[in-house]
Amino acid sequence: MNELIQVEERQIGDGAIQTVNARDLHAFLEAGKDFSTWIKDRIAKYGFVEHHDYALYLLPNFREKGQVRSSKEYAISLDMAKELSMVERNNKGKQARQYFIECVRRANA
Repeated sequence: MNELIQVEERQIGDGAIQTVNARDLHAFLEAGKDFSTWIKDRIAKYGFVEHHDYALYLLPNFREKGQVRSSKEYAISLDMAKELSMVERNNKGKQARQYFIECVRRANA
């Protein structure tokens, strides 16, 4: 199976589960909105819950003149990734959803 989007184990809530970076999913899906707007809208619209469906963490980005600015990153569960892929309703969304279903199948095998 080719890796469309990197899957890694991360801590969400009480356990370590398979997750993907929401920015990577956003880029793969070729979603029209900028990332920040897209993820916030999707979380609100579909009722995703922090520490259950996703974990939020800050990643420092170094800028000019030694300034550091952090970016918000989201590690999302494969279930959340499948749902986000499904609601995009395009070929990329279908491809991503099928990929995540296969990732879960292999993990459970």
